[in-house]
Amino acid sequence: MQFRLTPAVKALSIICFGAFVVQQTADQFLGGNLLGFFALLPSGFVLEHRFWQLFTYAFLHGDLMHLVLNLAMLVFIGSELEAAWGTSRFLRFYFFCSIAAGLSYLFLQLFLGGQALHTPMVGASGAIYGLLMAYGLLFGNRVLLFMMLFPMKAKHFVWILAAIEFMSTVFSSRAGIAGIAHLGGMAAGWLYLWGYGAYLVMKRRRLDSQQSGGRPKKRRSAGHLKLVIGREAGREEGKKDRGKDGSGDSEYEDDSDNSPKTWH
Repeated sequence: MQFRLTPAVKALSIICFGAFVVQQTADQFLGGNLLGFFALLPSGFVLEHRFWQLFTYAFLHGDLMHLVLNLAMLVFIGSELEAAWGTSRFLRFYFFCSIAAGLSYLFLQLFLGGQALHTPMVGASGAIYGLLMAYGLLFGNRVLLFMMLFPMKAKHFVWILAAIEFMSTVFSSRAGIAGIAHLGGMAAGWLYLWGYGAYLVMKRRRLDSQQSGGRPKKRRSAGHLKLVIGREAGREEGKKDRGKDGSGDSEYEDDSDNSPKTWH
């Protein structure tokens, strides 16, 4: 697989890195409070109507390791998804997952109340987990390194990751707050792809019905939904047509050849 840095991923990486440098410099050396102003703070969002925090929190990160891990996943997973989907659809999906993760965090903190309302969340992890879900669905048989050591198919990697996050949410009070945001991003990614794929399937069937004069056509295989998510999305974004004989399906079909704390 040839790697290339795609435009949206490059822009997001530069913005996140720049925001990290500015925020760390301003808050630690200049007495600023950019974390309180741009991080997702439940009390600020609800009581002070800082609604922009639901968008801006994903560009901030708690520490250098948090930033590096998120950007590494964004570059290696996000670039391939953007190349398959196109930039505009990739950005819609990315921010959909990010906002969904933020809303999950808000609902949990509002439910807990008390000091939880004053605990900010930062980081692109919710969006990254959504990208991982999409990668597992579209490129399920690609091999990834679990914990950087153990080779594993992407579809298995994603479900193991979801199980780990679920267990941490249930059994760990500290990690559970971050886990619910990560799970929110993954769930949003799955719902986005399923809903978009179902819409395209119905659109295709309606068009086939019109072309055949209302006569029922043979039902497509269960794998058709995944094919449509990957292939038709590119066509919707203006990519060149792969042909009507299905010769372009293999790219998406199987790939079988192979101080206050912040939560993030």
